[in-house]
Amino acid sequence: MAHADNPAATPVSHEAARQNPQALDPQALDPQTGDPQALEQLATKRTPSMRRSVIDRWVVSTDGVRLATYSYGDPSHPTVLCVHGFPDDHRMWESVAALLADEYHVVTFDMRGAGKSDRPSKIGDYTISHLADDIASVARTIADNGRVHLLAHNWGGAGAWDLALHPVDGLELLSLTTIGTASPEYYSAWVRDQLRLDWQHIRDLLSLWKTNTYMTLMQIPVITPTLFRLGVGDVAMNFAKWRFEKGTPPRDYGKHLAARNRDGLRIYPANIYSQMFGGKPDRVTGQPRKPVPSLVIVPEHDKLFPPVAQSGAAEWALDCRIRFVDGGHWLPLYQPDLVASMTREFVEEVEDRYPKSS
Repeated sequence: MAHADNPAATPVSHEAARQNPQALDPQALDPQTGDPQALEQLATKRTPSMRRSVIDRWVVSTDGVRLATYSYGDPSHPTVLCVHGFPDDHRMWESVAALLADEYHVVTFDMRGAGKSDRPSKIGDYTISHLADDIASVARTIADNGRVHLLAHNWGGAGAWDLALHPVDGLELLSLTTIGTASPEYYSAWVRDQLRLDWQHIRDLLSLWKTNTYMTLMQIPVITPTLFRLGVGDVAMNFAKWRFEKGTPPRDYGKHLAARNRDGLRIYPANIYSQMFGGKPDRVTGQPRKPVPSLVIVPEHDKLFPPVAQSGAAEWALDCRIRFVDGGHWLPLYQPDLVASMTREFVEEVEDRYPKSS
């Protein structure tokens, strides 16, 4: 396939970076002394914010789409793979990664249509199955025997849930932590479950009208991409963050983000209504399958995907716990300490439960 244009960034191996730190970041030379030794010391102490533009490795997904990946911490430690949604890119996880990197090998990547990864032009290339394949391709490449703990947000969580429900070869999904998202299959089942003559169920369903309106608007061809290119999407999302988020606003992130990553809008027409009419998921599968331990973090002030839908869908999952927190949709950006703490606690519990075989 013809790859989309990417900024001039060359993949750099960890070994090459150790031998030539300047290859890791051409601008990392000590500005005062130009000392190569100081440069090497700087490379070993690099913080996530200093590394965000440096691609560690390109991973090619099953359909040939190239994905830019970024890593933090010791690769010999358990791997936590962070997956973002729309309109974000890998940088939304930088603060969380910094808090986890001492204990874990943390990997982030740009989803297709975002950041420096390829941007397929067809809507059909953005289905949940494609997103799940991207996550699996990255996991198989960066983790020992594909053993990963997934930490996912928004549409990244939808792809992560797909992997949890439909395992693939070469990937051992140890745990799943999601924020502001739900399994499309479980969400579809929850919606149909509300279609009963019960006022509480009907009220929960009616509470989704804002979400349904927003998701429908995101699918309008030509007009919506044009508005995003002109910056209207950024204005709307910045207002939502200012109005509903709790915590400290992230520095140096988010400017013109929706405009830059507007190719990811194709996720909406590729998935919204097709997912609503899928088969109802079974609570017990026909084939023996170990449920993936899952933690669903539900921000109580999420206005893009209502908490009642997140928790309602999660109730269909096996081996799942639901935690409500005081925060908004972009919890990893505004409260990274909370996200890192909850993730660390859950991953430690799972690692104790399923120790790595020698």
